[in-house]
Amino acid sequence: MSTHGWRTSSFSSNGASCVEVLEADGATYLRDTKEHGEGAVLHLDGPAWSAFLDEVARDAPSANGAVDVTTRGDDGARAVQEHSSGAVLHFRDDEWVAFRRGVLAGEFGALGD
Repeated sequence: MSTHGWRTSSFSSNGASCVEVLEADGATYLRDTKEHGEGAVLHLDGPAWSAFLDEVARDAPSANGAVDVTTRGDDGARAVQEHSSGAVLHFRDDEWVAFRRGVLAGEFGALGD
């Protein structure tokens, strides 16, 4: 997997604490910028990524088959857990909201692709 091309939502305030996305090798990868490239990297194939984008846009329960998104506590923080590896990413509410705004703006692919 290439390490170049990671990007964040344009709605992320500083680019240092957010959901980071890489499209490579026919798949999409997610990581947390707070981990400085040392943390977990989650993998979604094309159909799972499209379903995930739709779920994020609709703020709907996870049914994409690759990752589960759960709300942690009352602060709106999210945990994203990959089914195959069990790896988990943790995002604060502001990080997730910025990512979702990017999804709604089409920054990570058109919904329904």
